[in-house]
Amino acid sequence: MTSNYNKNAGVTLVEMLIAMLIGLIILAGITVVYLSSKKTFNLGSNMVNVHENGRFAINYLVKDLQRAGWVESNVVPSEGFSLTKPLVNFKNNQTVAGGKSSDAVTVRYYGEQNCKGEIPADGIVENTYQLVPGDELSELQCNGVTLLSNVESFQLRYGVLSQDGLQYVSADMLTPQSIIKSVQVGIIVASKQKNVTTENSVTVGNVLGEGPYTFNDGRYRQVFTNTVLINNGGSLPPDELLVSE
Repeated sequence: MTSNYNKNAGVTLVEMLIAMLIGLIILAGITVVYLSSKKTFNLGSNMVNVHENGRFAINYLVKDLQRAGWVESNVVPSEGFSLTKPLVNFKNNQTVAGGKSSDAVTVRYYGEQNCKGEIPADGIVENTYQLVPGDELSELQCNGVTLLSNVESFQLRYGVLSQDGLQYVSADMLTPQSIIKSVQVGIIVASKQKNVTTENSVTVGNVLGEGPYTFNDGRYRQVFTNTVLINNGGSLPPDELLVSE
């Protein structure tokens, strides 16, 4: 007599453990891809913000510096009107990484309003640009109004005529006889968010003769520079473009 035995259907414990292990491996892979994608997205987003903010600040500075010493041809200056003041050199006292001081500059010209929207009584606009301490990093301000946050260096070099042609010098090298033909502007802009770069320690190169700078907070940083040609008669004595070291 032959007996028939029905085999039990199902999976063994070993098969279950193998399936769980495979599932964990797949889940770990998905997690790694997600975290990597998130970090890449954060870096890309911060790069875009830094680029847009940096270009805005540089363009704003360029447009204002181009007005230095400007008086419209159809304007008849009132009695006592003058763009002439002694050369002013003052320390910003706001330092960046490495103990380097940032620069400051006061731009003067005939205009309708300053960067705060105020109308000058004598028609002379004075806009002072400098770095001031912010919540975490420095802010680039004009007459106390913040143009851009997270700025870590603000450097200026002045193109003056010499026997050797045009040379770019710092403010402390200017004299009342210096003829300023152009101005170089340089800033370092950092991302608001920390730990977005693959390496926490980042070295940023030379900014108009200052640097390099080393940072250790994982922020994304970018250097922006531009050269401004003086439009008003082609040149300025330094008493019409108040400068600082």
